[in-house]
Amino acid sequence: MVILARCGVVLLGCLVGLPGAVMARQTCAGEDQPGVATGHIDLRLAPDPSRPTEVHAGLFVEDLRDIDAVQSSYRFRGVVSVSWCDPRLAFDAAAAGTSEKVYVGADVDALTQTMWWTQAFPVNQVEEPRITELVMRIRSDGMVSRDLNASMRLATHFDLKRFPFDRQQLIVAVESFTWSADELVFVADATTTGFNENFVMPEWDILGVSSREERVDVIRGSQPFSRLILTIDVERKAGFYYWKVLLPLLLIVALSWSVFWMVGERFGIRVRMSATGILTVVAFQFVVSQNLPRVGYLTLMDKIMVISFVVLAITVLQSYFVSRYDEEARDQALRVDRAARWIFPVGYFALIAIAVLSV
Repeated sequence: MVILARCGVVLLGCLVGLPGAVMARQTCAGEDQPGVATGHIDLRLAPDPSRPTEVHAGLFVEDLRDIDAVQSSYRFRGVVSVSWCDPRLAFDAAAAGTSEKVYVGADVDALTQTMWWTQAFPVNQVEEPRITELVMRIRSDGMVSRDLNASMRLATHFDLKRFPFDRQQLIVAVESFTWSADELVFVADATTTGFNENFVMPEWDILGVSSREERVDVIRGSQPFSRLILTIDVERKAGFYYWKVLLPLLLIVALSWSVFWMVGERFGIRVRMSATGILTVVAFQFVVSQNLPRVGYLTLMDKIMVISFVVLAITVLQSYFVSRYDEEARDQALRVDRAARWIFPVGYFALIAIAVLSV
């Protein structure tokens, strides 16, 4: 196995972006340090069978890609850090010539075959994670830390009621495949949880990263398991929908109101403006729906589309009745058109305001 000096550890952590490499870790304070474990001890068993092993875990987000509401998934790239205390692995730093032993890559895989470790995995993974860097450190007091730089596609739930002005919570759920909550308990580690503030996503802003622990019942065991839930809060950048969808939509609906100034025009001419607007709204809704899953509720964008469609349809009806009045009572038709010039805009924007405030 490869054993590196501490200076090499810091250099490696800087190169691969592992926050745990240079950040203070938990200690095994209060534990006995028996020295080098003998061959009579099975290191694959829990460090203390009388109580669950506390595993401090954190997630540092380096990049987020392919946030896809249709597939209910996203791609995460970052650092997952876990640490726990195993006094059986304590050693004499003076005799070893170092206060910390470091293992990388294949040496970590070989080491975990002979010792207890978390055997944790992302519960909501869609495909097998791709691990680019893997580092394990064992300090002289028996403190063990394991950091991996991984890229993975994960499933998550999207609440699209406020789309396109929505905020989403991207979830990373981690639990042990083997050890129940009686044997392992995750503890959220704030020192290794965060995100890279320098990366930019074209459609989303990252607001923060938080974590919590919960107990869950799983089908593979009769006892509950400890699960660490890491939540990445993101907010959609609505600029695209402001300028490419909403503004053209509002202008098209507003232009349809020009029929209220077409006094004396025949119904066919007046309805042509409204019909064009209706077809445009249908086209807009078709384009927007391609980027959304087939949810059983109306998003905010859907509500605005429906309101626009209904207002345009009522404009057609208004044009029909005014055309009938124009033949029999021209003055009454003119009064209806004049009233419609302010009733329709006020009613339209009032309904949109109600839709926005209701979600």
